[in-house]
Amino acid sequence: MLRKTVGSLMLLAGVYASAGENYFQTAWDAKGLLALEGAFGQAQTKQVQDNPGGGDYVLNTQTDGMGAGGLKLGGESENYRLFLSGRYHVVPDYDYVATVGAELQYLIRGGENFNIFLGINGGMMRSQATANDVEYTVTNPYLGGDAGVNFDITQNFGVELGARLNQ
Repeated sequence: MLRKTVGSLMLLAGVYASAGENYFQTAWDAKGLLALEGAFGQAQTKQVQDNPGGGDYVLNTQTDGMGAGGLKLGGESENYRLFLSGRYHVVPDYDYVATVGAELQYLIRGGENFNIFLGINGGMMRSQATANDVEYTVTNPYLGGDAGVNFDITQNFGVELGARLNQ
């Protein structure tokens, strides 16, 4: 079962350039956002068996590298960002792992074109694996946090570097 996903939101190299505009005249002004996401990190899987006495008995724990790609749709005000997100994760030994969720981030502005964000995220994760010709499909909720920095290159394009931890 996939328990932890740690990764970068986006790792892109670029030169910081000023957009030269203030997007927000008041704290309630907002703009729509569309983000493509690439990530890498680690996935921890546990093979469990029901324990007759209650709970689960862990048979095996394995940590593998993983990659992910996703799409985020949302909005940004002067101090907050809210996204609906979907991701497809490439994890060894799984047929697929996909997540759908929401993210809320608080923005600490370091200028008109730079911010630091702290956020929470949650949603549903669905995974499928095949072992000994038997398919196992699991759907679990996840909850996590994220932090990072965002640079606005132009009014319509920015670069973000961050980390996420999900349980």
